[in-house]
Amino acid sequence: MTYWHHGPYGGGWSWVLPGITFMLFVLLVIVVLAALWRASATNRAGGGPAGGPRWGSPPQQQGPAPEAERLLAERLARGEIEVAEYRERLAALRGESGPPPGGPGGPGDPGNG
Repeated sequence: MTYWHHGPYGGGWSWVLPGITFMLFVLLVIVVLAALWRASATNRAGGGPAGGPRWGSPPQQQGPAPEAERLLAERLARGEIEVAEYRERLAALRGESGPPPGGPGGPGDPGNG
């Protein structure tokens, strides 16, 4: 009869530790399911195993690098580079050979004469 009101663990607080443990377990399950769902959605959006990018592989870009072109345009807008240098670097990014027409070294270049 000594355990009638207080139980072997010192009263009504004996439910706290199992309750917290259960909540942490449920939270862990939810986090794992959310991570799996997100990875699955990313894999489906990338084309999945049928030829698209797979997990762990970097996305492959088609054509010129748009990020590099955007950064180059921002440098031009800030005044860090001149228009001629912008055109020259843009042509190099796009893999074009030689300076663009009207640029340095082109038919309209005054130093070409």
